Amino acid sequence: MTHRTSRFVRVASAATAAALAVTLASCSNDSGESGGDGDVEITFQWWGNDERAALTEEAIDLFEEKHPGITVSTSFSTIDSYIPKLATQVASNSAPDLFLIPMESVKEYSEKGATLDLTDYIGDEIKVDEISEASQKIGVVNGTTYGFTLGTATSAWIYNPTVWAEAGAKEPSGDFAWEDLIEAGEKIRASTDGEVAALSDPGGYIAWFATWLNQQGKIGWTEEGELGFEPSDLEAWFTLMERLRESGATTDPETTTTIDQSMQNSGLARGESAGEFAAASLTGAYADTIGAENVALAPLPSDSETLAISMAGTNVAAIAANSEHPDEAAMFLDFMINDPDAAKILGLTRGIPINQANYEALIPELDGADKAVGDFVTTYQERFSEPDPLAPPGATTIPADFTLAYESIIFGQASIEEASASLYEKFEATVQ
Repeated sequence: MTHRTSRFVRVASAATAAALAVTLASCSNDSGESGGDGDVEITFQWWGNDERAALTEEAIDLFEEKHPGITVSTSFSTIDSYIPKLATQVASNSAPDLFLIPMESVKEYSEKGATLDLTDYIGDEIKVDEISEASQKIGVVNGTTYGFTLGTATSAWIYNPTVWAEAGAKEPSGDFAWEDLIEAGEKIRASTDGEVAALSDPGGYIAWFATWLNQQGKIGWTEEGELGFEPSDLEAWFTLMERLRESGATTDPETTTTIDQSMQNSGLARGESAGEFAAASLTGAYADTIGAENVALAPLPSDSETLAISMAGTNVAAIAANSEHPDEAAMFLDFMINDPDAAKILGLTRGIPINQANYEALIPELDGADKAVGDFVTTYQERFSEPDPLAPPGATTIPADFTLAYESIIFGQASIEEASASLYEKFEATVQ
């Protein structure tokens, strides 16, 4: 679902998080636009969850206070509905003034001419003095800057340590292998009368396949835009997922299809699993929902020394090439990545701030979930890998194709071999 957000306070309880959809619907106004009487109205579209929405709106309040001539109208949804909506907007030349692009679509949208070349804004409207070269490169395509990530982040295994401890299961850590999940899953099922899985099934998400692929020393796409894996790798991943699913370590198919990246549809938040893979920046949302004492972080399982997690861009914020207010959009983008007061509000909800001075100022103030994320990065950063190359144009639909392929397997509509072969053909089509 997509909602026009209104100004609302940070969600701090499980009940509020569970009722997010109702809350947003009741807070939205009939026109679907944020309030304000500014001379210029710009639109900002992104994906996320309840906590991110609340803090983003709080930051926007501050921006409008500092720039009384500009009003920011916002729209957000979960990533699953965001991707097709954005594709439609780009195709019809109706993209918002500022919008977030999933990493797999950055190259495609830039090469389609949907995003504005920001070269003339850099150093003036958009300051880069405190942004590392590595972070700046995240929004660069063919030598041209088309946007900036609003934060860098790493993947993590977010789990409920209370459930794991009560089950007497080996808790996730830097030396946790995929095979360990089976034993842990058996103990957790036994201690919860079969009601709780150790992990929300990750099999249908390309991001987790990519992590596993990196652990095998392979990548999805090379710098040259070629595929870096074979159909047999898809088969191996889906076979591993089958073993976990059939052992009871992961959620059953019916439950799995109801899980997405929102808190109200999270297996972990609903108590149907004792953990799930997610962006570490979502830790705060989990803590708000099930209690900080029930949230801990670990790397994803690995059968090698390679954890295959990295500090990578979570998105690229770009200005529409046909924006009627590019100057104001650039001012707002600069605010989101560089304003120290905005950084204090947003914390780590959008990942690690790319402005190094802002992040260093935040570190002593981190507590609760944010401190857990900071500690996680500090503990494992020496084992982080370099981020994968950007996906080539044509890869926008691949995440959805991947999910559909997995669902066809778990519901018996296709064999692992059939689904893998068909899916690999879709991957091949992205590089032709």
